[in-house]
Amino acid sequence: MSQAQPFPTVAADGLDLHCLTVEAEPETNLLLRLLEPFVIHDVLPAHVACATSGDGLAVEIVFAASADLAQRLRGRLSVMVGVRDAALAPAARVRGAQTTEHRAAATRAA
Repeated sequence: MSQAQPFPTVAADGLDLHCLTVEAEPETNLLLRLLEPFVIHDVLPAHVACATSGDGLAVEIVFAASADLAQRLRGRLSVMVGVRDAALAPAARVRGAQTTEHRAAATRAA
């Protein structure tokens, strides 16, 4: 897996880039359910990273949207069955949208 480049803070269409980080139960269909609200709101993520461990699933979704829509998406994901936590941050703070867990998983897979 190649090293991800840092994301800019604004998308080409002028919308802010956001990173939604989700910690969840390691369930087989949860990733699909996490992406469904993006389809409903016609938001195509720029980047999705996923890593599993024995006791959880970590997902990062970088996307362009207004601040209101980004908060709405965070709210929808945070109340899903199986989701432990959902945090929203500007994509610029993500530093390439990969957590230490995701880098470790990519290294193990290589």
